[in-house]
Amino acid sequence: MKKVMVIIDESNSSYDLLVWVLTNLKDVIDSSKVVIFAKQPQNSFTPPTALSSSVGFAQIFYPFSANAELMRLAQEKNTKIALGILEKAKKLCGNYGVKAETFTDVGDVKDIIHKIIQERKINLIAISDQQNRNLKKCLPTTECSLVVVK
Repeated sequence: MKKVMVIIDESNSSYDLLVWVLTNLKDVIDSSKVVIFAKQPQNSFTPPTALSSSVGFAQIFYPFSANAELMRLAQEKNTKIALGILEKAKKLCGNYGVKAETFTDVGDVKDIIHKIIQERKINLIAISDQQNRNLKKCLPTTECSLVVVK
């Protein structure tokens, strides 16, 4: 059985892409498994390890550690957003009579996509033209077909 993966995010163009795939690749989808992927953003918050304050000619340093709780809360928020995006996409697929598998992951999108293709044996990836601009460096080396929807 072939597997078709659609990469989505929170943009309306991602949902337009999904509708296009569900409408125009119906013959392929009917004999395939649909996989929908939403990447979670990496936490870009990297707190400094020390604050300094100038007092006259002297400098005072205040060491502190990274706020693990803040990092955890940010990751939880990112996960909830990605799961909400995937739930909306899954409902959209259901409206077209297609049962889809959904998942999300954190990290560098180039590494994630290569990992997904290998582990899940993806045969076809559908992406939007906008996503193609962001992913064009990593996709030419993939071992599956690529559909770019404008």
